[in-house]
Amino acid sequence: MLGVPMSTTRPKLYVLPGSHPCAAVEAALKLKSIAYDRVDLLPSVEQLIGPLRYGGRTVPGMRLDGERLVGSRSIMRRLDQLVPEPALLPPAGSPSYAQVLEAERWGDESFQDVPRQILDVAFLRRPAAIESYAGDAKLPLPAKLLRPALPLTARLLATKSKAKDESARAYIGALPAQLDRIDGWIADGLLGGEQPNAADLQIGSTIRLLLTIADVRPLMQGRASAGLTRYFPPSSGEIPAGVLPAEWIAAAA
Repeated sequence: MLGVPMSTTRPKLYVLPGSHPCAAVEAALKLKSIAYDRVDLLPSVEQLIGPLRYGGRTVPGMRLDGERLVGSRSIMRRLDQLVPEPALLPPAGSPSYAQVLEAERWGDESFQDVPRQILDVAFLRRPAAIESYAGDAKLPLPAKLLRPALPLTARLLATKSKAKDESARAYIGALPAQLDRIDGWIADGLLGGEQPNAADLQIGSTIRLLLTIADVRPLMQGRASAGLTRYFPPSSGEIPAGVLPAEWIAAAA
């Protein structure tokens, strides 16, 4: 079984519970059999301690032998250097190499924001749902102390992402075309292989998070893209049906 080379220490990964780019990195670590320590952060705390601990204000962040890494793509490139097999990218110079990199970039820079915008609006409507996304996270405070602050947390999340009803509705409306694009990549063999590549993990983690939103699930049923969730453990979190306006989903369908 492959693992971290003896010259390195155990990586420390900083995450937010429910974060899909963090889930992508965790899946990559497990794929490569790299043992790591996970540090669960409360929402917005990463903006305070991130610059000190791992050099950034977003998650995921990683510390490794004093090296500081920020962002799922940069972390996955480093993991490929640490443990080359199984590789997260096709061989450099192969026909699919640039295509996988581009799909990964699109998944990170464009598609990643879709569930974030929709969820943050849903949290404003149902703040209690935030707690369900904590899963097995080891947070510094017990849940009963955090619950009274959930409405404030929902407002902070929406402010940070600039999420509003109009933007969430627009993201839902654009989702079918984005899923068509992903389904096309799967049909072409670029995504969805027996072993995931970096783009599978980047995009699959977003699909998995979208499927926790009950109102959005009908838009994804029967699609090949929904199969990318097989690279991940079952997701924590649920936005119950009826939280989002039915006309938003009907317009997209």
